[in-house]
Amino acid sequence: MSMLKSVLKIRLFLVCFGTLMLAGCSSWGIFKASCAKPADFAAVVDNAPLKVPAGRDAPDTRAALTIPPLDTPEAPRPADAPCIDLPPKFTPAPPKRPQA
Repeated sequence: MSMLKSVLKIRLFLVCFGTLMLAGCSSWGIFKASCAKPADFAAVVDNAPLKVPAGRDAPDTRAALTIPPLDTPEAPRPADAPCIDLPPKFTPAPPKRPQA
């Protein structure tokens, strides 16, 4: 019985340790986010509205998402610029000392 408990404790430790290691990998830079190329989503088209057969109720589409038309060209970005999915680096200014 104690052998079973020790095996279960080891498994629990390994699962917890593995979870923490995988969660921490992003902060170490092992798994870096890759920027999506415009071709990945540029060919998306808005589907035609749903055609409801006669005698059936149409679904509520008030909250449906629509793809807005792209009227402006993409702004040029330097090749070494980070992904726009990532938040910018931000370091707050140190607090000012009150003057005596």
